Amino acid sequence: MEVTNHTGFLLQTMLYMANHQWNNSLFNTIHNVTLTSNNTLPLDDNLTRCYGVYGCFPLGYPWVDEKRPLAYHPRSPAQVDVRFPIFNKPIREHPKFVDINDPDDVKHLGVKGNGRLYVVTHGYIESGDRPWVQDLVHTFLENDPDGTASVMIIDWRKASTPPYTQCVADIRLVGAITAHVIHMLYQELGMRNLDKVHLLGHSLGAHVCGYVGYYLQRDFGLKLGRITGMDPAEPMFSDTDPIVRLDLSDAKFVDIIHTDATPWVERWPRPGGLGMYQAIGHVDFYPNGGSNQAGCNDPMQKFINKQNDSFFWGFQEFFGCNHLRCHQLYTDAIPQRCPFVAIGCESYEKFLAGDCFECDEDGHYCIDFGPNAWNTYRRLIENGVMMEPRPIRAYMITGDDAPFCRTHYKVTMFISDSEESLVHGGEIGKMAVEMIGSKRERSSRMELSQEPLYFEPGRNYSAVAAGKDVGMPARAFLSWEYKTNPMNPFTWRVMNTPRVYVAYIVVQTLEHRSRQKFCPLNELPVKADQDNEFREEYCSK
Repeated sequence: MEVTNHTGFLLQTMLYMANHQWNNSLFNTIHNVTLTSNNTLPLDDNLTRCYGVYGCFPLGYPWVDEKRPLAYHPRSPAQVDVRFPIFNKPIREHPKFVDINDPDDVKHLGVKGNGRLYVVTHGYIESGDRPWVQDLVHTFLENDPDGTASVMIIDWRKASTPPYTQCVADIRLVGAITAHVIHMLYQELGMRNLDKVHLLGHSLGAHVCGYVGYYLQRDFGLKLGRITGMDPAEPMFSDTDPIVRLDLSDAKFVDIIHTDATPWVERWPRPGGLGMYQAIGHVDFYPNGGSNQAGCNDPMQKFINKQNDSFFWGFQEFFGCNHLRCHQLYTDAIPQRCPFVAIGCESYEKFLAGDCFECDEDGHYCIDFGPNAWNTYRRLIENGVMMEPRPIRAYMITGDDAPFCRTHYKVTMFISDSEESLVHGGEIGKMAVEMIGSKRERSSRMELSQEPLYFEPGRNYSAVAAGKDVGMPARAFLSWEYKTNPMNPFTWRVMNTPRVYVAYIVVQTLEHRSRQKFCPLNELPVKADQDNEFREEYCSK
């Protein structure tokens, strides 16, 4: 039975141990070599292994240090045995394979020298024929505007086996071999450059892409157009030297999707945190803050039902939900069925508070998630919005199932300071809002805070929420969940319904860059446990 990506409890425990801080006595006796003054292994011929045209692979610093106390040489090319199937519109079901020893055969693969070339690779304990890889291949080909695109898979399944530390070593050679394959395609097909070559790798495969970019530059003087790292693996890569991991120097544009960056101790009883939180690209996307993806905290039974009542596959997806979500998001973004926008911000908390909602102001740059990310990044520079290339941490909120894209709404509530409001005083509770479009489209109910807030007369409160796109909202419904504390008499409401005197709300949309003001009818207060309608025309009254 084929094992899916690092989603089981035992596998995650093994990765945790691989990332564990080993004791100094073990670290100091690796290969029986005396460490240098900075606790690293010296670089000498005894610690280097060479594989012909693919070059030499040392084990000195930075390949071995305190963050990577155990390391191995890559196994031989024969043992790694990388395969490169090619797909394009004429070749969808039965791909042709690149023969690295036969350059003349390249012209029979169906790859167009002037077309886009997507290169996709899997992660640890996976293979190139996984369903998500196939979905990505078909989605790319179905949505290629020119009909000239090809997709090449880096299938390194024979090297993606335990132990994890050996696999980490092997991907250095996988990257070098792939660089030679891409260079062969470049030469035989007469490519002008590699601007149309886009590598995408999941988990450990993200770092494979980084090595491909590195070896193409070192050995051939060529630079990849783009690399997309899908939740790059964290164990043995976080906070390491850039040469060890994927980084923004490996291609002209590097975008990263972080979906499982939570530390292990914060995820119990669901072990996790397999992805990096560290920003390493030109644009680092943090959907839902980079962890705890929407829908991933649902009961296991939902995942079992989703997998046709298979307990095994449901169990696997339950534990690996966050780590798998990155390639699901990217695949969903390719057809561009709805706006998929993220915005740069200092933190996810500030993003949710609405502090970073004005596109391209104060360094809060708006970036399209998915295929258009590089185009929007370049436009920021070309239009003078961003004076020079700079790394961006971009945040967005997604749904719990495809289509994952959502429209972001910033809602600012202005609590009335009228005499009636002041006499009534403040209230404690949770507000939610629903937007209604001109054709009665509904955004779904969106909570404006995770915890109850105290709504004080004369103050305003802002929050960012996300729901389905309704275009320009025609009206809004505010609902308020009142919180009663039996131990606090000030929260008791016996004679009247709990209420908050909301004078008006201002609704902004990130995707449409709109701003609207909505008011209640006749300045009526927002009452608990019911929908309270707000409209633009009520403001004029």
